[in-house]
Amino acid sequence: MRVTVVGSGYVGTTLAACLADAGHDVTAIDIDRDVVDALNDGRAAIHEPGLDDLLAEHVDDRLRATTEYDSVPDADVTFLAIGTPSREDGSIDLGPLTAAAEMTGEALAGGGSGSGATPDDRHPVVVKSTITPPGVGEIGEALRAGAGDAADRVELATNPEFLREGSAVDDFQRPDKLVFGTDSEWATERLEILYEPLVAATDGDVSVIRTDPETAVMIKYANNAFLASKISLANDLGNICKQFGIDAYEVMDAVGLDDRIGAKFLRSGVGWGGSCLTGDQRVLAKDDEGTRFLTFEAFFDRYVDEDAALVDDVAVLSYDDNGNSTFKSVLGATRREYDGELRRIQTKMSKEVTVTDDHPMLVVEDGDLAVREAGSLTETDRLPVQTEVTVDPVGHFDLIDLVVDDPDFPTDEVYLKPDIDLSDRKDHLRNVLDGYNRRHSYDRVHEFARNNYLSLDVFLEFEDELEISRTDVSLYTTRGGGQTYVPAIVSADEAFWRFIGYYLSEGHVNDDESGHGSTTRRRVALSFHPTDEPEYVSDVESYFESLGIRHTTRQQETAMQIEVSSRIFARFLESLGCGTGSYTAALPDAVYQEPESHRKAVLSGLFRGDGHIEYPSHSNAVVYDYGSVSEDLIAGMQLLLHSIGVIPSYKTSTSEKSTKPAHFLRVSSSEQIDQLKELFLDADTAKIDRRLDSYARQVAPTGHTDGGTHTTVRVRDIETLDPDESVPVYSLEVADDHTFVTTDGLAVHNCFPKDVDAIRAAAREAGYEPALLDAAVAVNDGQPERMLELLDAHVDVADERVAVLGLAFKPGTDDVRNSRAIPIIEGLQARGADVVGYDPVATDNMHERFADVAYAESAAAALDGASAALVVTDWDEFAALDDAFDAMAEPVVIDGRRIIERRDGLTYEGLTW
Repeated sequence: MRVTVVGSGYVGTTLAACLADAGHDVTAIDIDRDVVDALNDGRAAIHEPGLDDLLAEHVDDRLRATTEYDSVPDADVTFLAIGTPSREDGSIDLGPLTAAAEMTGEALAGGGSGSGATPDDRHPVVVKSTITPPGVGEIGEALRAGAGDAADRVELATNPEFLREGSAVDDFQRPDKLVFGTDSEWATERLEILYEPLVAATDGDVSVIRTDPETAVMIKYANNAFLASKISLANDLGNICKQFGIDAYEVMDAVGLDDRIGAKFLRSGVGWGGSCLTGDQRVLAKDDEGTRFLTFEAFFDRYVDEDAALVDDVAVLSYDDNGNSTFKSVLGATRREYDGELRRIQTKMSKEVTVTDDHPMLVVEDGDLAVREAGSLTETDRLPVQTEVTVDPVGHFDLIDLVVDDPDFPTDEVYLKPDIDLSDRKDHLRNVLDGYNRRHSYDRVHEFARNNYLSLDVFLEFEDELEISRTDVSLYTTRGGGQTYVPAIVSADEAFWRFIGYYLSEGHVNDDESGHGSTTRRRVALSFHPTDEPEYVSDVESYFESLGIRHTTRQQETAMQIEVSSRIFARFLESLGCGTGSYTAALPDAVYQEPESHRKAVLSGLFRGDGHIEYPSHSNAVVYDYGSVSEDLIAGMQLLLHSIGVIPSYKTSTSEKSTKPAHFLRVSSSEQIDQLKELFLDADTAKIDRRLDSYARQVAPTGHTDGGTHTTVRVRDIETLDPDESVPVYSLEVADDHTFVTTDGLAVHNCFPKDVDAIRAAAREAGYEPALLDAAVAVNDGQPERMLELLDAHVDVADERVAVLGLAFKPGTDDVRNSRAIPIIEGLQARGADVVGYDPVATDNMHERFADVAYAESAAAALDGASAALVVTDWDEFAALDDAFDAMAEPVVIDGRRIIERRDGLTYEGLTW
């Protein structure tokens, strides 16, 4: 069929690409020329997995884009997929969609050369945009007004979308239902023909709902409302179960067996506020300067302004429902002191992550992702691990920029050797540097030309005028002969990354202060076996020679050492983050987004250096081992191996002579042995092949499972940790997928949930009025005022001392964000009360919010002389309060957490009991 899609945003682009993939001839219309040009170039203006592949496959064949409406009259179906933005009151703005409908009608009235222009034929215009039932009539009127005399041939239909960001292509191609909202049989038949390829691809296993246009759009709202209600009800029942001391997951597992209810979305709404990871866990972050594999502690210190509650523009590696890993923006991050139990979750292959008891963990159940609290995990659960990463190669490194930013390299003491002979360009040089030359008492230009060099300060000042490119020069810091030249531009090719692997395994930087000058000499040295590794030595020598870097190879009793004397090259390796020796070795952050061939190249250098190919004598198996004293290096290698689909096991070992543990990786399954054999020399590869060919059976991985969509590792042990003192824990809020990849490649869910207000805003922005969430927020926001009303019924607090017990939003934390104590204190101050607050750990944070409130050092001190007390946070110590209430002037207690014991002598009010 011939299809026109008006609007090339999120829905329209997905619709156009998927219909083209289904075999239809599709024209996409958009008013934005840049969007149209991108589509015609095979690129989407939005990011959606699989979408660019479909566009690239079908553009110029079954798919084209334009800014004109010329294709509308000749189409069999026209879709309206225009965005419906929200107004300030939350209602949707139908203006853009109305305008598009009117222009579509005008195009139909103008006629064309195809079936849509014939008087007897009728044309369905199908709304894909999110609109409310009343909006159907408004859009229909605009369409008919534009069509004029042709209005009787036009029918407005609706076909709501159920696409999730991150899986829209899959959702479209494998729908659970199709909803056709029409007013006539012919329009329904037209949609049935259009979608027949999708229905056939599912073997008919998709429900088709045929109804009127208004009912169709209401189905989408009802669908969303039911999901939200189901999650909210699961939350509510979970809270009740927790109050009763019942395992909510056991309850929900049983409830989910009822086919009238189903198991989905009964676990998706765990109360996640405040759950966090310890600071030694890692994330792969990406900013404008590239990627960084760093701990939460380092992430927080680098990107988070704690005082302003701001996070820099940074993304972290995230994990979606389809097992894909991409970078998603960090929307928020917090650090807080935590005083409670931690869970160290250890898996097969010795991967582990340490989290708070209520942290939401991703688990794979029946091939799909689910979310479970850390405290509920058992040894039967399987956790997903990351097995890929998006590619964004660095291309090259500019050592001039590196030197300019380094105070140890004054630019007048760094020199450039050009590849060309400056004496041949002396006239040009003199013309460009004439003004510079006059600043000196002698002819600097003549010196530059005669000795064929430039000082870096001169090059930087006149770079735009000189006929010399950065790719044409090498850098050095010592004049007078014997200097080492290093290219100003170093290509990040396979040879470079293999050298980096060699350096990380076998290299170090040595500082030599024995010279006569004031500047310390720095040498980069790589040490190989004195006789057994000539190929590796030759490989490194060839790399230095390709760059024109002067090096020395020395045969020593215990090693064959290759040495380069260059302050610049040593600083370059340090700037990459490679470290200066075995204890500080770490992978350069840039490598994580290099092409797979480059990632394998650095692994090749690593395994050739400190790796070992083991051929067990009792079998035909092959095992790859790698060991290092650098935990940072091993952590990075795990992430790198995961990114090419290899899941290594990990262990540590401490010898009697060592003060630091050694870390070991092992790869043992035959499939992954075969995948990595190219890292080694031809002779090794041949021996590995002989072993693999003689396997009586394929050796399956023993610690991880490739389930197609998700690769998983099984939980082996869950250790409960009870630190003697509070520890800092860290939270992230990640856009879209709400997940991130952390230490050892394990994927976990966001540390805290999306804010309810943000969900409501997003729902309205998509054209959905979230009445249920509004009601939930209204009830939640009304609870503090309800406590104050109960207080008003017993005492007039004007000029009276009132104690507020509990300032943190939950016990075990000093986090006061969203604390119910904030509106309580504001309400008391509005009533003229003299407020005194107490919290075991959150006083300092609340003092920043309310500097004019008095804070007591104990609950008893806060209660002393108070005319009333409001209990806001359920700290255990409040349950032990008894005689302290007798010191109150008026023992009125409003309990918001049902933690205070009723007794004679207290005027007690519970919030909801």
